Amino acid sequence: MKVSCIIPAHNESATVANVVRAARACPQITEVIVVSDGSTDETPQVASAAGADQVLVLRRNMGKGAALMAGAQVSRGDVILLVDADLCGVTPKNLAQLLAPVLAGQAEMAVALFKDDIWHGVLRPLSGQRAVRRNLLLAEPHLARTGFGFEIALDRLAKARGIRPAHVSWAGVSHRLKSSKYGMMRGMRVSLRASSDLVRQVRVRRRRHTIHPRRDALSPRRRTRMEALLLAVIVFGLILRPLFFAHPSHAAAFNLPSLAPPEPGDRVLVVVAHPDDEVIGAGGFIASARSRGASVSVLIVTNGDSNKVSAVLMEARLPPRPSAFLREGRLRQQEGLEALRRLGVASPDVYFLGFPDRKLAAVMGSPQEPVTSPYTRLRAAEYPGVVTPSAPYTRTTLVDLARTVVDRVRPTLIITHSALDRHPDHLAVAQLVDLVRGSTPAYSFVIHAAGFPRPLRSSPHDPLLPPPTVTLPAQWTWMRFELSPEEEQAKRNAIGAHRSQLATPYLRLLLASFVRTNEVFAVPTSEFASPTH
Repeated sequence: MKVSCIIPAHNESATVANVVRAARACPQITEVIVVSDGSTDETPQVASAAGADQVLVLRRNMGKGAALMAGAQVSRGDVILLVDADLCGVTPKNLAQLLAPVLAGQAEMAVALFKDDIWHGVLRPLSGQRAVRRNLLLAEPHLARTGFGFEIALDRLAKARGIRPAHVSWAGVSHRLKSSKYGMMRGMRVSLRASSDLVRQVRVRRRRHTIHPRRDALSPRRRTRMEALLLAVIVFGLILRPLFFAHPSHAAAFNLPSLAPPEPGDRVLVVVAHPDDEVIGAGGFIASARSRGASVSVLIVTNGDSNKVSAVLMEARLPPRPSAFLREGRLRQQEGLEALRRLGVASPDVYFLGFPDRKLAAVMGSPQEPVTSPYTRLRAAEYPGVVTPSAPYTRTTLVDLARTVVDRVRPTLIITHSALDRHPDHLAVAQLVDLVRGSTPAYSFVIHAAGFPRPLRSSPHDPLLPPPTVTLPAQWTWMRFELSPEEEQAKRNAIGAHRSQLATPYLRLLLASFVRTNEVFAVPTSEFASPTH
C-alpha cells in the first residue's frame, strides 16, 4: 500500500527540512510532497534540497485547506499522511506510529496528539498530524476552502460517514510558536485568522444541522455565538496557560550536574543573534566570569531591528517606515552596550555585525547575493560601530566577520544559541558558530521552546529547568549554572537596560522569566569529567 506524505508550508524554511528528512527516513512513506503556500522565503528550495519528491508552489497564500488538497490531487498514495511543516522534534518513528492503525486496517483515519502538551489533547480536533485514506480525503472538494478549519471539516466528514479516528500519542514533538515564526504582531494576526476559520467551520456545521425548536431551546445562531465564545476562552487559555503552571521542582534542578564557574585565565566569547539574547541566556554566567577575573567578549550578529511594536512607538505611525526600524536598531545597540556594562563587559569587547534581524536563515542560505531586510530595506550593515561598515548581507561575509572576531578574541570557551531553539535566527547563529569555532568548546542555551520557561513570569526564587520538549543528542547533557544573589541581581539589572523590549508585554514576561536561581546550558559530555552537586 502506497503512502503519500503531504506537508503544507507557508514561510517555513527554518523547519521544513527536518520534517522532510523525517518523512524520507520513514520506510512506510512512498513519496513526500511539499506544498509551498505562497511562501516568500526559501521554503521551496529548502524542501527540495532536503529530499522532497515534489514541491508544489502556489503563487499566493491560498490557505491550509487549499494547500493540502492541491497536494492530495497530485499524490499517488492509497493513504495520505498530513504533517505540518513547523513541527519540532518529529521523527520517522512518530510518522510510522501514526500510519500504523490505517495501514493495518484498524482505522480509516488516525490523529496524532502531542503527549507533552495537555491542551493538544483537549483540542484534538485541531491536530493537523493525520493519516487518512485517500478516498475519504478526496470525497469532498470543498475541503480546499476551509483554510485553518480543515481539520474540523475533515472530522465532520468522517463523522458523517461513521468513521471513528484512532488517536496516537507523540512524545517530544511540538509546534513553533507563531510569535517566534512571524513576530508578535503578525503572529497575533495569523492566530486571529486561524480562529476565524475555525469559527466559520463551526457555523457551517450549525447551518447544516436542523434543530427542532421544541427539542432544543437554543437557536442555531445562539449556539454559534456560544461556541465562538468557548473558542475564544480556549484561545485565551492557550495564551495565558504558562502563567499558571506549578513552580519548577527544586529537586529536579538539583539533579542536574553542576557547571563549574569560569577561571581567571578563561577567555569567554558569547555569540548571539540579538541584543538581549546574551543576557537572557547567559547573563549570570557573564557576571560570574567577570567577577572571577575571566575576560568576556560578546558578538551580536544583528541589531534586533524588526520589533514592530518598538518601531511604532518610535514614530507613532502605522505602518512603521524603514527609518523607524533603523532608529530601533540604533537604540537596541545602545541598550545592548548598557546591559553588558552592567554585567562588567566594556564596550570595546562588544562586537556588532549589524546583519538583518529575522533574516539570518536567508543570509546563511545566500553565499554571494546580498539579502534585503524587509524592515530596514538595507542590503549591507550601515549601523555606526559595527565591525565592518557596509558589509553585504551574505553568508560569505558573515562567516568571514565571525571568524575575524574569533581570531581576535582567541576564546577558550564559546557560549551561543542551541541548534534546537525554535527561533530561526538562533538556529542560524548556532550553525554559524559551528563553522568558525574550530576545536573551541561551546556551551549552548535555549530561549524559545514549547512550554519554556515555566512559569512564564517573574519567578526569581525558582530554578530554571531544561525545556521539556527539547531532547538533546546522546553526546550532550543539560547542566545547571548556579547564580549567587549578586549575579542574579546583576542579570536583572542588565535586563532592565533593554527598555524597548520591555515595552512589549510578552517580551517583558519572557525576559523576567529567565531571572532564576540558575541558568541552564547544553554541554558536550566530553567537556566535563565528574559533575558535582
